Amino acid sequence: MRIDRPEHYFKASLERMRQARTLYDEGDSYALSMYVAGVAVECLLRAFKQLRDPTFDEKHDLMRLFRSSGLSTLASEVLAEKDFSIDQVDEYLRELQAAISHVVLVWGNDYRFASEGRLRAHLKSCHLDRGIEGDFLKANALLLLNAAEIAHGKGVQLWRDLKRSGHS
Repeated sequence: MRIDRPEHYFKASLERMRQARTLYDEGDSYALSMYVAGVAVECLLRAFKQLRDPTFDEKHDLMRLFRSSGLSTLASEVLAEKDFSIDQVDEYLRELQAAISHVVLVWGNDYRFASEGRLRAHLKSCHLDRGIEGDFLKANALLLLNAAEIAHGKGVQLWRDLKRSGHS
């Protein structure tokens, strides 16, 4: 089965984001929740990338994929068409960039192979346990999930705005 249409990636991103939240809320699959949240963002970025260019060479490098997706440029154009001020567009883009940057910082495609114990050791080696009281895996999972939801939510709204306005 080939998933090579932007709509396929977009629909998968919606499912993965919902699944990531469910896994987190159930409380016993933080590593898997983190992985799935990152996949949701990756699917969304792939959808936008496919709108512009069907080639795919970014692998699972989310920052590279974010840049090649054109999401920032598209967001600027769509928001300007909706009469957002320059300051509003800048704030939107800052929030989007911050959310993507956090996902990039914390997420790894190899989390799909990580046990909770292995992921705890990894987070500790990255000093992502510092300043966190209690379960730092749970805390990092929530931070990643929240960042993924922000980035994903902005992308979903942009996708819908593009479709409503007749863009491909």
